[in-house]
Amino acid sequence: MNAPGARALGFPLLASAWRQAALVALCGALAYVNALPGAFHYDDFHSLVDNPAVRSLANLPRYFTDPGQFSADAGKAMYRPLLLLSYAANYAVGGYAASGYVLANLAVHLACSLLVWHLGRRLLGTDGAALLAGLIFALSPLATEPVNYVSSRSESLAACGYLGAIALHGAGRQRPRLAWLAPLAYAAALLVKSVAITFPVAAWLSDRVPGVPSGAPPSRGRRYLTYVILTAAYLGVITANGFLPHSLAAPVRGPGAQLWTQAKAAGYYLHRLAMPCHLSIEPQFSVSTRPEQVVVLAGLALLASLVLLSWRGWGLGVPAFCLAWVLLVLLPASAMPLNMLVNERRLYLALAGLAWLAGWLARRGRGQWLWAVVPLLAVLTWQRNPVWASELSVWQDAVRQGPTMYRAQTNLGKALQESGDAAGAMAAYRRALAIDPGPGDAYNNIGTLLHLGGDASAAIGWYRQALARYPDYEEIHQNLADAWAELGQLDSAAAEYGRAVAIDDRNGSIWSNYGQTLYQAGRWAEAESAWQRAAVLLPQRAEPRNNLGNLYSRQGQLDRAIECYRQALDCQADDRVSIWVNLADTYRQNGDLQQAATAVEQALALAPEHPGALLQQGRILRQAGQLAAAAEVLARATAADSSSPRPRVEWAEVLAAQGNHAAAGEQFSQVVAADPAHSRAWFGLACSLDALARRSAAAAAYEQFLRHWQRADERQEHARARLRQLAVSP
Repeated sequence: MNAPGARALGFPLLASAWRQAALVALCGALAYVNALPGAFHYDDFHSLVDNPAVRSLANLPRYFTDPGQFSADAGKAMYRPLLLLSYAANYAVGGYAASGYVLANLAVHLACSLLVWHLGRRLLGTDGAALLAGLIFALSPLATEPVNYVSSRSESLAACGYLGAIALHGAGRQRPRLAWLAPLAYAAALLVKSVAITFPVAAWLSDRVPGVPSGAPPSRGRRYLTYVILTAAYLGVITANGFLPHSLAAPVRGPGAQLWTQAKAAGYYLHRLAMPCHLSIEPQFSVSTRPEQVVVLAGLALLASLVLLSWRGWGLGVPAFCLAWVLLVLLPASAMPLNMLVNERRLYLALAGLAWLAGWLARRGRGQWLWAVVPLLAVLTWQRNPVWASELSVWQDAVRQGPTMYRAQTNLGKALQESGDAAGAMAAYRRALAIDPGPGDAYNNIGTLLHLGGDASAAIGWYRQALARYPDYEEIHQNLADAWAELGQLDSAAAEYGRAVAIDDRNGSIWSNYGQTLYQAGRWAEAESAWQRAAVLLPQRAEPRNNLGNLYSRQGQLDRAIECYRQALDCQADDRVSIWVNLADTYRQNGDLQQAATAVEQALALAPEHPGALLQQGRILRQAGQLAAAAEVLARATAADSSSPRPRVEWAEVLAAQGNHAAAGEQFSQVVAADPAHSRAWFGLACSLDALARRSAAAAAYEQFLRHWQRADERQEHARARLRQLAVSP
């Protein structure tokens, strides 16, 4: 093929197809240089950041069988196995570095841009027109959401499979062996997102574009049948695994409201395609419930006109196909009632139709001006990218574009809260309630804000209002449980945690908190079960294993405790020092002082002045009979945490064991002055005073000890015996 469009602009070097492809990819990449380092947004948290399923490629088989793998939130299950696979691959390479996910999104977008350019070469007949189409697709700001917003990869990755399937289907007319790759590409698109389900119709239309060579092979009918069989198989799979029945069971709005709303959306989508400016993650748009509204009637008229124009004008060829393409690829998302009424990422695949139409117009006698659109689109994209730099910036922009959108206000509140602006967050939540008091999100968010601010009692009322609206939302039950636990109402807290795990038993964090409450309530067997469940659900988290170690240590099951602490150290842990300290203490109790010393040295290597580690080292040295070294270390532990009585008491006991009762008595006195009910300190003080022959003071200290010490043991017997002896002594 020659390249008249390229030569007409004075760039004969672009006559090469490879150079045109390189230009499309290069321009697309340069337009997104300022998209890095990127950030996570909105749905990214439940489907990626908080989702343990993406953290191991070993979960790959379950992606294809269990829709619940898609999200950490049981209520947001979806069947998108190849999308999950792409997340897992990203995580395996770079963990949760947002830049890696944005780069992967950009790579998918560039692949789609090249496919639009490649298909344009066949549809439009000239390389110059195809180049314009590829550049418009690559540079349009309508692609900024699928590039910058990780979760929008579902749109671009599905579009990549869809466009690839169209390309392979067309190539099969000249090379029949390639035709059988088209069903594989179509299947891949379906396994990313169900909106690809219109592909068989798109393939059928692409074969019948007037003026475009088709070269129909004898097997064409069988190819369409293959696509239909794949579609039926896909519908069977999502029915069997529960995804389709769950999606249809509780639609977010009725069929009438959906029809009238999406009829109105036709004008919005066409306007955004033609003028991709003032974009927003949450566009200003409302539900329409009556067909007689002027805007709905206008939308219905517009839709009918577009369908009629596409059908009756089919003889025009490419323009009619482009219009039909736009209507077709928007149909699934428009027909299915979704939470978001409209959004710009749904236009991603439709943008290909607009790009081809622009290329077709450009090859006409007066269409060369469309080349001027290319740098304008690049500038708009460059300006749009920084909006996605953070959650705060993207929701501030959304509120500017749609100030009366409930979700924009609630998500702005969350972003402000995360940034430390509690007052701004509260104002945003209250604006959301003024817009729509029906949903429970704002109530829950206000409760969370109050709770984090230290007012758990006030938070409870807001959580209850949220649960009245969202009774099956496990996160709100968890928040309410956390508040009850903070107030010491352990039974109420345990009941709420129980309700939360009954709704979603796959949330390891809830199980971990549930176990902590059960443990504090003395329900140790139930706490053990809860933490064991948490350990399974959080294989990389140390907390549940550390908690199990604490439980077993307290029960005297020291070998099991040691095993749990070792497992915790093999996991991701925010506080490895505490785990090493716990392990050292358990080894010490088990009589293995060498292992205990090794463990505490690991803790001190991480935090040389950690009070708990110093305390354990002092105890180990004391148990080993190294009293001088123990006294020195315990003195350091006391200085590191002067408000805690434990290291001071242990230091004083070592001083007493060394015969330094005056110094010991001074330390014991400081403890009982701060805590008059500290029986162990009273006992130590009494013994030191007794050794110093301060009989009356010793007797008073023994009496204080017995007043607070309820156990019948050697200390109690000693105190009683000494009191009797002191009473009869002169």
